[in-house]
Amino acid sequence: MRALGMMTLGMALLSSGCSFTTAGGLSECTTSSDCGSNSVCTSGFCLPQPAGCDQVVGATSAANPIVLGAALPLTNASGNAEIEQQRFNGLKLALDEVNQAQGVGGRQFVMYVCDTGADVSRAVTQAAWMVNDKGAVALFSAGSAQTLAISEITVPKNVLLMSHTATSSAFTTLSDKNGGSVGLVWRTTPSDVLQGRVIADVLQGVTPINDPGVTFTPPTKVGVAYVNDSYGNGLYDAIQNRIPNKDNVAGAQYNRNESVSGAVSRLVTFKPDLTVLAGFPEDNARLLAEAVGQGVSVANGNRWFLTDASKDLTLLTNLGANKAQLNGAYGTAPASARPSDSTYKLFADRFITAYRTDPGQFSFTAHAYDAMYLVTLGAAYAVGNDPNNPQPVTGPRIAEGLTKLTPPAGQSATTYSLGSTQFTAAREVLRSGATINVRGASGELDFNNDTGEAPSPYELFKVENSAFKTVQLINPPVD
Repeated sequence: MRALGMMTLGMALLSSGCSFTTAGGLSECTTSSDCGSNSVCTSGFCLPQPAGCDQVVGATSAANPIVLGAALPLTNASGNAEIEQQRFNGLKLALDEVNQAQGVGGRQFVMYVCDTGADVSRAVTQAAWMVNDKGAVALFSAGSAQTLAISEITVPKNVLLMSHTATSSAFTTLSDKNGGSVGLVWRTTPSDVLQGRVIADVLQGVTPINDPGVTFTPPTKVGVAYVNDSYGNGLYDAIQNRIPNKDNVAGAQYNRNESVSGAVSRLVTFKPDLTVLAGFPEDNARLLAEAVGQGVSVANGNRWFLTDASKDLTLLTNLGANKAQLNGAYGTAPASARPSDSTYKLFADRFITAYRTDPGQFSFTAHAYDAMYLVTLGAAYAVGNDPNNPQPVTGPRIAEGLTKLTPPAGQSATTYSLGSTQFTAAREVLRSGATINVRGASGELDFNNDTGEAPSPYELFKVENSAFKTVQLINPPVD
């Protein structure tokens, strides 16, 4: 049997383009810790792994674990991506709490983690490895462009895909059922159609800013410097569509991690009195510095406005002397930092204890925490309630479980907060097949089970004393 297994493995390696020689000696293993730094334990043997896939977290020594995967841009062109590290911490915190509660159906969770380096093609390769080689039943992904690309790997394989940062409106109409009855792509963040409405209404004075001692004057000319991907394009489209006089709005587009000179030239020509930065921190830091150097600055009458991707302390650090440009600047993000909310407060306290960082200083940390809890609760439903006949945990079964987390219109259900204190109770109800209601650290999660997304209030935040301060919560208008 061992010889047959070796022959089968060798055939698989050759067909995938890998070399296989008995002369070199293929190392056997029990866990990935038995292998070298550039290989991972697969089917009892140490095999090469894709670049960036060198972390495994969770119950790494548990028998028969439920396998998850995460493709996260933990680094980018500028180096370490602090904001993504903190979101990853949100995922890990929830994973640790679930495993401490013995997972679901007596099985704990293990998660393979790949650093995509903010490279979409690399993310696709990594996702294929986690799905095909590691047998992940669910993947977590960050960013709209990356998540859309990964969905082309996960959906045909019936793997659930959950994102805590993908906000593009493209997900609302994504074809993701693969012949089943429930979609396989879900997210804890709302569509940027809603954020675009919130931003436009704030800028036009339709939504007043409740900031004592400060009077916000609506701008006459709005520039939008946006990254050329599904996130930036969708957000710009949503903003300019809601401002009636299109002559007073100008888009300045650039490609991620490439030159921003063209976008800056557009702003210089347009002369906005407020510029929205709809991109990622590393590009925004370069764009702002170049724009200031060419006269698009606070001193010359321009103000800056941030979006969710820029709620990152790294942005303020990277700006150096130009950090003063953002003093008093406002921004929006799906509401996360809500100190008066008990579910968020419990999450934040545990996060600070574990990582000594305030999660409210980075966008989507609470959304990441919620995403992990949602997937594990979906897995609890998948297992079922018969301990002698547990059902397989698959992507479609997890997705079906996610539809049990929001009661149908007109019906009520017991509400459980996502977190360590109420997980086991929610888990047992779901295993029985019943429907519950959940409240996340990121807020109410009333999912549209057809689109896999939930509406959310937005926080209007402000840059103050080199930190982010939540000014108010805004419910997005319903059109």
